[in-house]
Amino acid sequence: MGKLCRPSAGYADWRREYAGLGIADRFDNSHAARLRSVVIERIHRGAFGTDYAAGTHINGFYSRSTLQRLFAATNLAPGRTLIDLGCGHGGPGLWVATETGASLIGIDISPVGVALASEQAMRLGLAERTSFMVGDLTVTGLPDASCDAALSLDVLIFVPNKAAAAHEFARILKTGGILGLTSWEQSGYSERLGVEQCADYRPLLEAAGLTVEAYEEPPDWQRQHRALREGLIAGEAELSGEMEPAVAARFAAMARGGLADMPLRRYIQVIAQKR
Repeated sequence: MGKLCRPSAGYADWRREYAGLGIADRFDNSHAARLRSVVIERIHRGAFGTDYAAGTHINGFYSRSTLQRLFAATNLAPGRTLIDLGCGHGGPGLWVATETGASLIGIDISPVGVALASEQAMRLGLAERTSFMVGDLTVTGLPDASCDAALSLDVLIFVPNKAAAAHEFARILKTGGILGLTSWEQSGYSERLGVEQCADYRPLLEAAGLTVEAYEEPPDWQRQHRALREGLIAGEAELSGEMEPAVAARFAAMARGGLADMPLRRYIQVIAQKR
């Protein structure tokens, strides 16, 4: 399949370092660097063009049109509650809260991500109707049927127990509540990520009590994802000028690993309703 399908020496070095970090540490590093980086913001804008979700500072791979499609399905309004499961630094959840007037709960395993999300909420004047906490999205601790809608963007790929996550999503949603989800399908165990993957999320979601209403590949996702990863690789030297070189190398090596995995994966956007 060509050179892009064979991990480079840089990828191997990164994988050894990555394996020594806890998952929270991995995301602590990336969230902080992402928000500070002018170069990464430029690379994202170049990769997605007019389909870039401006204002979110995304640390993922979803486009503006995907985010709009998912949040439009939630029917959120003032007085309703959205939960962002795997909220990171809060960008997309805060964007939806701003657009809809809904309240927002964000949960993430990264303490740095949660702190950054709380700071962003204060800057946006949303502190009174937002709450962010460090936690496990498979065991949120929230009451049954406490949320009107849920988002989980580019997160489930990292979760070892995906069935438990689906059941927790359904448990905290009210009847009729909407889940908007993005992730990658992949068969078997991912050596790069160190967790079992899912070839089709629909059986897990249906078994958890969710009815899948839309399950599709976003338009143009392959070109967008490839352009983003290639941009991060090409920009490694420039990134090293604005962050620790080891962190810049980590972004570039993750991009190389993602390129190697592209032939094995399909990116999907999902809308599901709690029965």
